[in-house]
Amino acid sequence: MARPADEEAVLQRVLASAKYAGLDEGFVRRIAGEASARFRDQNAAARYARRKLHQAVGAFVTGSLGDAVRACVSAIAAGAPVRDASLAAMRRHASTAERAAVMDAFYRQIEAWCGRPATVADLGCGLSPLAIPWLATSPGATYWCCDVDRGLTGALPALSEPFGVTVVAQAQDLVRPAGLPSAELVLLLKAVTTLEQQRTGAARDVLAALEAPRVVVSLPRASLSARRRYTADPAQVIGSVTADSGYVLAGHATFGDESLYLLARSAR
Repeated sequence: MARPADEEAVLQRVLASAKYAGLDEGFVRRIAGEASARFRDQNAAARYARRKLHQAVGAFVTGSLGDAVRACVSAIAAGAPVRDASLAAMRRHASTAERAAVMDAFYRQIEAWCGRPATVADLGCGLSPLAIPWLATSPGATYWCCDVDRGLTGALPALSEPFGVTVVAQAQDLVRPAGLPSAELVLLLKAVTTLEQQRTGAARDVLAALEAPRVVVSLPRASLSARRRYTADPAQVIGSVTADSGYVLAGHATFGDESLYLLARSAR
């Protein structure tokens, strides 16, 4: 029987790329392990791992996300309006850039559903914490967020002072959703598709691991390039994700190319 590619060798080859060197090592190691089990040739395994990392992270990012956050903080300190500085920085990530035109309506809908929570958890956050100025929260709120980009999570707490909330961030691979905090509101924005590309059922596992009365999930309605529409029925996707998760669909709205869903904890 042919031996699989060496996981450590594949890991080091992937981490040698500047594009992926700043990612959470546990996340990259998982991808490298899956690639090594799939291929016996290290070149093929490394190519597969890089492709999966591009799907999960690289396709959405222009430049350093940590630098985008630091630029936002510096602009605000220099006198720029908070929302203007936030929007400029949010354009560095494809997911938040696509939402820029509908920010007011998008976050008003979340407020109508969820009020003003004192604790928020933003999972697979990307640059979504830069939208805190649009998110209604209680005074003294805590905003916990996670992402696989260590440079990003290292920079995000600096938003605490200009945004007036306590921002706590950590690097975490959501396909292994251990240790997620309890929160009044959980945000899972445009993360379901990415999670399911990595492992079927991963999004449902995340929901099952949560301790939160309300979860707001969003799904993209088109690819990043907008060249193709997703053929999967969003309602069917949400039904699959919520099955046996402890959550049920409680609301739905559409903003541009993004569908927004409110999930509520079901009675047990």
